[in-house]
Amino acid sequence: MRKLLILSLIGLMIACGGRSSAPAPERAANTPLQTVIGVGDSLTAASCDTLRLGRMHSGEVIAMGVGVRNLTDTPIVITRTETTCGCTDIDYPSQPIGVGDTARVEVRFDSQGFYGWQFKRIRLYTSNEVHPLTIYIEAEVE
Repeated sequence: MRKLLILSLIGLMIACGGRSSAPAPERAANTPLQTVIGVGDSLTAASCDTLRLGRMHSGEVIAMGVGVRNLTDTPIVITRTETTCGCTDIDYPSQPIGVGDTARVEVRFDSQGFYGWQFKRIRLYTSNEVHPLTIYIEAEVE
């Protein structure tokens, strides 16, 4: 049976950076998770798959924590991810997510060199899913 991860936006960290070669600093590191996405047995269980970042300046880096909850009856592992470009990145735990447990993943978008409306995609693959969870990032870069 197809599984679906349900993602929710949790925390938001904003970092400012110019066109310097130094990495942009991050603010509000360890923000608590406010929403959680579940991996379950129902395709209708999805709530939100788009992280809307709003307006930002080119060069800003936004990072957010997203909770992934295992709603299946077996432990799952996030096996790999795919992104549409190098401007998006995701850090995820390598250990299994137990039944009913929630794991924190960190999603980052670096707006350096971008202008206008941006729509980026991240796919998460788990150990017991044929179809990946797709997370979209939407931002207006000035």
